[in-house]
Amino acid sequence: MNIKLIKEKWIKFYKRGFITGLMVLCFLCLIDQTLQTPFFFNKLDSSNIMLTLSFILFGSVFCGIISFIFLIIISIVTVPKK
Repeated sequence: MNIKLIKEKWIKFYKRGFITGLMVLCFLCLIDQTLQTPFFFNKLDSSNIMLTLSFILFGSVFCGIISFIFLIIISIVTVPKK
């Protein structure tokens, strides 16, 4: 188990997962709003914009947590260099 990998890289992995999730979800929302009947999000108006933004934010946080879990799995599998 490579604990040093978690100590040094956890912020980088979390940021990468968060930013990637944010970009993908914003892109999906943008494409979804151009469709006549949206698949993932409701049509944006003044009553549901905060709900949609919170879905995007919490989805991005979840993507960051998933990438952190992936880092933990990588650190369990790898052997530290001596």
